[in-house]
Amino acid sequence: MTMKTMMALVGAVVLWQLPYLATAEEAGASIDEVQEKVKAAAEAIATASDKKAILAEFDGKNEKWAWKDTYVFVYDCKADQALAHPTLTGKPILGIKDKADGLVFGGDTGLCKAGEQKEGGWSAYMWPKVPEGEAASKATFAMSVAGTDYQVAAGIYADKKVENFKLAD
Repeated sequence: MTMKTMMALVGAVVLWQLPYLATAEEAGASIDEVQEKVKAAAEAIATASDKKAILAEFDGKNEKWAWKDTYVFVYDCKADQALAHPTLTGKPILGIKDKADGLVFGGDTGLCKAGEQKEGGWSAYMWPKVPEGEAASKATFAMSVAGTDYQVAAGIYADKKVENFKLAD
């Protein structure tokens, strides 16, 4: 086999695998990305002078707050309301149950309690995965927004256990 033939073969294999390599990189948000985005969102909301305008950034497909397979959403546990979420905006949240009949926002292990932790915390629940609609295990990081009653959160679809609002092995 000549060097030219070998290089052509290697090139063909790389081109053939390229879609799979791109898909692997875009597969899903990482734990670190979720925490970084949630912290950045909390800071952005806390320092914004116009809370209504900043909340509008989270209520859609803004690439800053929606990426890969997740998005940052905003809610107010005291007011029992989703403030910015793809399907829940304006709706009461404390009674929402997951597919395993557990409370997503309320209760002792829900997002509201997780968000009360000093540096934020994790909660796990079963949530429909888009576009399939089937329930899948979702771990979500939540934290409070300084100077408001708001909390921000984002999650990943992963079979992660949560103990005391921290991810466990």
